Amino acid sequence: MRHHISCTRCGNTHAVSADSPRDWDEITCTECGEFIDTYGHQADLASPSYALHALNLSRGLILQMARESVHRLERQPTMRRSA
Repeated sequence: MRHHISCTRCGNTHAVSADSPRDWDEITCTECGEFIDTYGHQADLASPSYALHALNLSRGLILQMARESVHRLERQPTMRRSA
């Protein structure tokens, strides 16, 4: 399996791992043979982070609630004070 990861030794951007990769299989540089990473670590980096997704959803909800409260305050009629 081909990966597009830059090698720390020679800078080549092509690396190879086993055809049927397991988490512990090594990813090596095609140019110099340097060990770059394991397949499992690269798969973890590429997979979605559910904690980050939940954080983004809660941030979006906070921003939406803040916008709605500003609009609600702008629509309220101003009270006149009598002297």
